[in-house]
Amino acid sequence: MQDNLQLNIPDMDKIHDEFLDLLSKIKSCNKRDFLPLFEEMITHTKEHFAYEERIMTEHDFYGKQEHCDEHTNLLNEMQYFYEKAQRIPAFGRSYINDYAYEKFKRHVISIDSQLAMFLKEHNLSS
Repeated sequence: MQDNLQLNIPDMDKIHDEFLDLLSKIKSCNKRDFLPLFEEMITHTKEHFAYEERIMTEHDFYGKQEHCDEHTNLLNEMQYFYEKAQRIPAFGRSYINDYAYEKFKRHVISIDSQLAMFLKEHNLSS
């Protein structure tokens, strides 16, 4: 992962790297593999968010509601583009190629970084 996206929370960085690897695979895949990989990305993201939400609940993170709301918005958007891609593949490709990384990056920098800072300040491991 790019250094500016490293949170220095090993479990969070690992799951983010997995997402980026999957995103890279989707960007370069053939038509036949696009929808299955897109669906895999949604599943990975749901698991990723559930993991973070468990951490926030376990450690009573002050920003949990905002963070969870962001998760809901991102998943709803991802699901929307996946459903559209089933009928109009170019629509899904546009989301993957033009928006998915920027959405991910913004989430890591503005939302996940708050959770990482909280964990570090309280000497908590993820």
